[in-house]
Parts: sequence; structure tokens; C-alpha cells
Amino acid sequence: MIDRIRQALPAGRMLTTECNAEAFLRQFDAYLTWHWQHDNMAPAFPAVYGGTIQTFGRAYGGDVLAQRMKAGQQFVFGEQLGWFNPVVIEQPGVGRYLRQVIRLRWRLRRYFYVGEMMRPPKLRGDMPTVQADWQWYGECWVTTDAVLTGAWALRGEQKLALLFVNVSDAPVTATLGFDGRRYGVTSDRLRLIEHGEFGISSASESVGRRFQRAITFPPRQAIAFELSW
Repeated sequence: MIDRIRQALPAGRMLTTECNAEAFLRQFDAYLTWHWQHDNMAPAFPAVYGGTIQTFGRAYGGDVLAQRMKAGQQFVFGEQLGWFNPVVIEQPGVGRYLRQVIRLRWRLRRYFYVGEMMRPPKLRGDMPTVQADWQWYGECWVTTDAVLTGAWALRGEQKLALLFVNVSDAPVTATLGFDGRRYGVTSDRLRLIEHGEFGISSASESVGRRFQRAITFPPRQAIAFELSW
């Protein structure tokens, strides 16, 4: 039935469904991943299928910290952010943060529908953790690093986006150790620009294929380093 529907699908239309069963990947364009709600989750599904099928939506239960954690994890996992009531934008401690992360994701959207998920960058230093009840069919306590990370590549365009989002209420300082060889970088020099909510946050600079950088991540904020070579 779904195959027949797909064959008759008009141009510019898409099919989506709830949950992310691998058996139906060829029949759908997007999956509502609202049940990704557990502790110790790893982005295995987007790592394999990112760029093949789009993912969107979580159940946004819990307090403002839980909602920031979910949005931050969605951002680095490559999901379209949501599924929340519009009144959440007016909530202190989450509304401004959501708007900032959504705007940054929009600027980088090509990475998520064309690109490929890469291994998330690791930060060195004393990384604090946060914990909140995500309220998934009752209590559901989830613990993550205060700063969540992700990486998405446009291999054919020789571009890489490193994603960072501080879901906590305090600034966090850590050191990024980057080795371009792990991401298929073939050049000895790369161009780095930083993206924030409203666009490019700093002038482009030249960096080596391997570099270290101490970064202070502001509270409730996401940034991205876009590298090209």
C-alpha cells in the first residue's frame, strides 16, 4: 500500500510517519522520533541514516532544563527541533534558548539533509553534567554533559560543521582538540568561521589540520565552527 502511495506521490510532496523503524526507510522521507527519551542515548541511527531520511520531534515533557537538554540533543543529532507547545517560547529559561538554537540550525540546515554525521568532537577538561526528569511515561531521569557536541560533514563540498550547545545555566570552559585526519580532511590548512544565532560571529581564520583551542561556552547557547578546505 505504501509503495503504491509513493508511486502516486506528486512532486514536492513527502511521506512521514511516527517512530523510526528501519524496515520502512525506503518508503518514507522523515520519521517522528518522539520516543528518543532515555539516558545514555547514542546517535547510532542518524550516524547510519542521516542524509537518507529526516528525523524530527521529541516529546517535550519535564522542566526547563529537561527541555533544553532535549533541544540540545536534537540539535547535535541532526533532528528538526520540536515537538513542543508554542507557549514554551514564552517560558523563562527555555524560550530564548530555543529560539537561538533553532535559528542556528536553520543556518546550517544543508548539513542535516545532504550531509553525513561524523564522530562528535571530544572536549577535554572538567566537564560538568546536568540531570533532569524528562517525564517519559512517569519519571525518566537523564544525565548528559553540560556541553553537547556533534559533527556533520558535506564531503563533496569539503566542509565540516562542529556543533556545541551548553544546556546549563553556567558558562563552561573546555579544550577542543581537533584532528582533521579523523574527518577525512586532506588539506594542511583549513578556513574556520564561527556561527551564532544571527550569522557569522567572527572573521574567518586559517587553522591547521590539527589544532587545540580553549573555548568558553556561554550558558544556554549554541555555537558552530564551520571548517572548509
